[in-house]
Amino acid sequence: MNLAVKSGGVTETDNASLCYQCARCSAGCPLAEEMDLLPHQLIHLLSLGEEDEVLRSNTMWMCAGCYTCATRCPNDIDITTVMDEARAKAIDKGIKCPNPDVLTFHKSFIRDLGRRGRIYEVRMLAENNILKGKPFDNADLGRKMFLKGRLKIFPPKSLRGFKRWMKGILKR
Repeated sequence: MNLAVKSGGVTETDNASLCYQCARCSAGCPLAEEMDLLPHQLIHLLSLGEEDEVLRSNTMWMCAGCYTCATRCPNDIDITTVMDEARAKAIDKGIKCPNPDVLTFHKSFIRDLGRRGRIYEVRMLAENNILKGKPFDNADLGRKMFLKGRLKIFPPKSLRGFKRWMKGILKR
């Protein structure tokens, strides 16, 4: 198995065997119904060395990165990081995302997060819609969210020290 499964803060390539399939991660996942493999099944496949099956699934693409699975794991397996690494490896290997809109959203989300350490929903969604070629997609939903005070017009302030931290990472 080449994908790392993170446990206890240390990345080890064979920690998938720590998973005893309690399925707490899958039970708490808000997007489990959209996945073809549940998070615990993905970890099990990695422990069996079935990396190709994992990379060809839609599970890692549907992962929201909310860390619910990782916080529920009794063995502290960082499943969210495994999903991120699987996505990156699939992209490196040229494996296409089953739903291109999901990949477009993921890229828009990561790009916006990298700007200030926080998501500015208006910009991220507008950029995502333009990249998809549907500039007014979700416009009605955006209007409703704005009227309910759920969507802010102005971007959030950057996290304190975020730009300095990002410069340090980019120098490496």
